[in-house]
Amino acid sequence: MIPEKLKKLIALLTAKTLEKKAIWNKGSYDNQFKLSLSDGIAIAVHQWEDNFQNPFWEVVIFNDQGDPIEKYETSTETSKEDFSLLKAFHKAANDRYYKVEETMDTLLHSIESQDVIGKKDELITFAPPPEEDDLPF
Repeated sequence: MIPEKLKKLIALLTAKTLEKKAIWNKGSYDNQFKLSLSDGIAIAVHQWEDNFQNPFWEVVIFNDQGDPIEKYETSTETSKEDFSLLKAFHKAANDRYYKVEETMDTLLHSIESQDVIGKKDELITFAPPPEEDDLPF
């Protein structure tokens, strides 16, 4: 079961993120996002799958020295409430970092306001490198 203080922290951070009042950065791993606070404390949320494609979510709190001081991991095997909380937290961080809502709004506006949509991508071709003559004569 997730500790109460951590649960409260995750709920507050999720709310701040959904209000667009949190600046998330990409973490060290795929599907990891990090929030660095002004006092040097950081929070990371990470999603991954094991070898059997079971999803896991993890949250780690780092102190101002960069040491992990609190860590909690959840999966579909743990409590449904904890699983849902971390999954929603990760999704909020992911969507904020990648600006999902803004991108969807731009896309909808573009499609609704234009008669013809899309553009032809320019084909980039690369010339092969010149052959070097390395023969001694």
